[in-house]
Amino acid sequence: MPLHIHFVGIKGTGMSALSQITPMIIDACITGSDVPQRFFTDAVLEKAGITVLDFDPENVTCADLVVTSAAYDNSHPEIARAIALKIPVLTYAQFLGQLMAKKKGVCVAGTHGKTTTTAMAGKILLDAGLDPSIVVGSDVPCIGGNSHAGQGELFLAESCEYRRHFLNYAPEHLVITNMELDHPDYFKDLDDVISAFSELAWKLPASGNLIIWHEDLNRSRIKTKAPVTTFGFSPEADVRAVNIVFDDAGSTFDVMLGDQKLGNLHLTVSGKHNILDALAAIALTIKLNIPVSVILEALSNFNGTKRRFERLGTKHGAVIVDDYAHHPTEIQTTLNGARLSYPNRRIRAVFQPHTFSRTEKLLYEFSQAFHDADEVVIAEIFSSAREKKAGTHSVSSAKLAALMQETGITTRYFSTLEEISSYLDQTLEKNDLVITLGAGDVYKVGQNLVC
Repeated sequence: MPLHIHFVGIKGTGMSALSQITPMIIDACITGSDVPQRFFTDAVLEKAGITVLDFDPENVTCADLVVTSAAYDNSHPEIARAIALKIPVLTYAQFLGQLMAKKKGVCVAGTHGKTTTTAMAGKILLDAGLDPSIVVGSDVPCIGGNSHAGQGELFLAESCEYRRHFLNYAPEHLVITNMELDHPDYFKDLDDVISAFSELAWKLPASGNLIIWHEDLNRSRIKTKAPVTTFGFSPEADVRAVNIVFDDAGSTFDVMLGDQKLGNLHLTVSGKHNILDALAAIALTIKLNIPVSVILEALSNFNGTKRRFERLGTKHGAVIVDDYAHHPTEIQTTLNGARLSYPNRRIRAVFQPHTFSRTEKLLYEFSQAFHDADEVVIAEIFSSAREKKAGTHSVSSAKLAALMQETGITTRYFSTLEEISSYLDQTLEKNDLVITLGAGDVYKVGQNLVC
């Protein structure tokens, strides 16, 4: 008889993906619950035939196992009821680790770029006919959503460092895209972050592979028993890109493995960061013995992921783009990519800071991240469900806007997204590139402009 597994917070990108692939790996029937607000994952879950219930303690009474989102703790009514009934409760990361252990795990970790790298590697593996199981933190059109329930032996998963969640996994192969301080509500400092990545890398078997960014300043601090392959722009990187040309359709470059040219690749996604993501995926899949011709063909047809430099449309000739970037490095990299691809447009960045703790810890870095923008519009800080109330923090969006104004960048602050949408609608010009940035709901501004 199949296990009844109930997912608390099933609309989360990771949770919705995990709920879809579970029945393909173990004999299980799935139920799930979440808030009434509609997300892009609602359509994904409907397509998978999974009904989403409103939160109610009665939802778990017949469950054999409860899997919880990181957004909720034991005080949640459903989780509390499961504990009272002595029903096993696992976090998303714990349960994902159990499923991964039934296959050959391939983890993609890193402060930035892990979603796109996972999506690119997933497309390559699918096109190669390996039929992997895939869990990725965004909607990826070319793999059919945010997951793929495969029959093959590989389990490819985007792996988050927050609260050391990825230490629940025991991968055979690991990609580390980069390492920076993020999630300051948990990590004490950069050394703490590096220790988490190093602990994960040490779990690799000698028969596995570590793929890591060559130019990462802390790369040498990551110790592993597995062979190491580097990727990057450095001439010393094992897999690298040369002869790079950017245009408004993306980038074109030659891919090198040592001194050997593997071929020429055109990516339809913009920016140097996407080239690095592609190089990481290439390095990984070469180690998984995928033919180079299959790798390059798959990447040439990669059409991006939701909320990663996603072109929403145009209005009066202006191009409207949305991006999930919410860390200073991500913002700087994304705007630099926009400048390279659209050198003759006025770049108008709309930024919604994500969490008070991150904004407070990295306030100066945020103020310095927008030099490639001609104008910056700042929205109110978006506070996550896992964060303490805003009253405990002294930082504000108005304070950030004032600090940015001092750098010489034209900066405006509005207290609501509606005011931002109205301002842009009234001032939009045909030569503009409007890009919304943030992990909250700032994407609504772009949607309002193109609707």
